[in-house]
Amino acid sequence: MSPRLLIVAGESSGEIYGSLLAPYLNKDFELIGIGGKHMAQAGIKLVGEITHSLGVFEVLGQLKKLKRNMEIATRALKEVQGVILIDYPDFNIPLAKKAKELGKRVLYYVSPQIWAWRKGRINTIKEVIDYMAVVLPFEEAIYKKAGIPVKFVGHPMLEAMMKELNINKIEDFKLQDKKILRDKFDINQKTVITLMPGSRPGEIKRKMPLMLKLMKYFDCETTHFIIPKAPNIDFSETILKQITSSGNVTIFNEQSFTALAMSDVAVITSGTSTLQAALLKIPMAVIYRMNPLSYLIGRTIIKGVKHIALPNVIADFMNIGDIRVKEFIQKLDSRKIAKEINLLLYDNNYRENIINFLDNIRRHFITKEASREVAEICRQLF
Repeated sequence: MSPRLLIVAGESSGEIYGSLLAPYLNKDFELIGIGGKHMAQAGIKLVGEITHSLGVFEVLGQLKKLKRNMEIATRALKEVQGVILIDYPDFNIPLAKKAKELGKRVLYYVSPQIWAWRKGRINTIKEVIDYMAVVLPFEEAIYKKAGIPVKFVGHPMLEAMMKELNINKIEDFKLQDKKILRDKFDINQKTVITLMPGSRPGEIKRKMPLMLKLMKYFDCETTHFIIPKAPNIDFSETILKQITSSGNVTIFNEQSFTALAMSDVAVITSGTSTLQAALLKIPMAVIYRMNPLSYLIGRTIIKGVKHIALPNVIADFMNIGDIRVKEFIQKLDSRKIAKEINLLLYDNNYRENIINFLDNIRRHFITKEASREVAEICRQLF
């Protein structure tokens, strides 16, 4: 009988990573998990489901579901030989502690951002996990220094991107493929700009007014905008009317990789989407705004990190040159952001320097196959 593993993801991105991992494990392990539709489709028997809704009115329901999922996961621990925990540290680190109390081996996949805040968590991690699979290249050294078994496996987002774009290697995506994609979606304008306001309702509320302002700086006859919509987001009728009134906007349901792949430039809310753009070498302006009080608190607890865009963070930690993607934090001046977009579009030297910078970042990822490497760790660990 095959050993049984419990895979636990807490958010949409994590459950996609779990679904990409499953095909490499199905032959050797029986898989159960907490996840969503992607993990279920990949052959993982779900014992609990993640919560997609993050709005204010769903908070109580979410807390109840989190408590229920912890109870489900704790019971499931008794029936498995090992545990794979994907990201979601506020849930998964306490679960790892329960697993160790039961004598179960624990693999943690996608590290908490201990390099930015709550750095003391590394001591807890050392006590409760057996192996850390990290997805950013500089994280490996941090765990090695702490004496924690670790490997940089690459980023599973690269696999998700290649799957969506139907290519075998990211280098296979060429300029002519960009044109083919635009033709497929009937986008005929010379310039394509992707706007990514975020994946949470609060982000949409804070960023969408800026996105709508930005659109007014560009000629609708020559510029087309794409807005990928996260699966847990619904735009209001008012926002939809504003978005579509100019006639040069396409809204994608998910498909953020496709949107970026056909773009010349992107405006991105800070997060993993900045790494998506880097992998496709799409020049970007990165924006970030949160509640002013939360921002002030954040500045006091986040130490040793100068930037928010992942390509910049990677470059800082790995001392890669001095060029960085432009970031706009808190003061989101639409005129200044539009000016940056125009530089990225029409200043050839500036654009080329940014693309070369992004290429230096993506080189750390394109030779790695995260799911395959994590599966190999599993076969050694469990």
